[in-house]
Amino acid sequence: MDFENIKLIRLQPDTEILPFDCGDTDLNGFLFDDAKKYANDLIEVTYIIQDKENTLAYFNYLNDKISHTDLDGNLAKFIERVGVYLPKEKGGHKSYPAVKIGRLAVSKDCQIGGLGKMIIDYTKGNFTKNNKTGCKFITVDAYRKSLGFYEKMGFQYLSSKDKKSDTRLMYYNLEAIS
Repeated sequence: MDFENIKLIRLQPDTEILPFDCGDTDLNGFLFDDAKKYANDLIEVTYIIQDKENTLAYFNYLNDKISHTDLDGNLAKFIERVGVYLPKEKGGHKSYPAVKIGRLAVSKDCQIGGLGKMIIDYTKGNFTKNNKTGCKFITVDAYRKSLGFYEKMGFQYLSSKDKKSDTRLMYYNLEAIS
């Protein structure tokens, strides 16, 4: 991959989205049909990675939280699962701020080149070194086919209640790298 001609672009209403195909109709459709509207409505911020001819990948962020309600309101289970990451002097909180990776898609032509890992590493760095609002975790509702990827990136499952779902809620503790 020729990194000299690659750009990271925050999607704007006038951004030209170059050809892209990650092999998933839903993810392709979001980029072309919904990403600009979601940004305009202040729901998500999408970034695209492009070379001179194609969109190589995209990802987006939105605000989120990890809460005891993610574990059916079971505060004891919540503390058991994520409590080791929580400040002991602030024990009364029932939720903690997170940034959610809403979507992450890499072009079929780039899927074995490490671009997805670079996006995750960029995200981890961006929300530890350049954290503008304060967030403790990164979350993702990972598609079943992407679970292994997120596991390799250090993400953990928050609950087992979604084991048979099409997506699983996973989280990464940002304090692990700060």
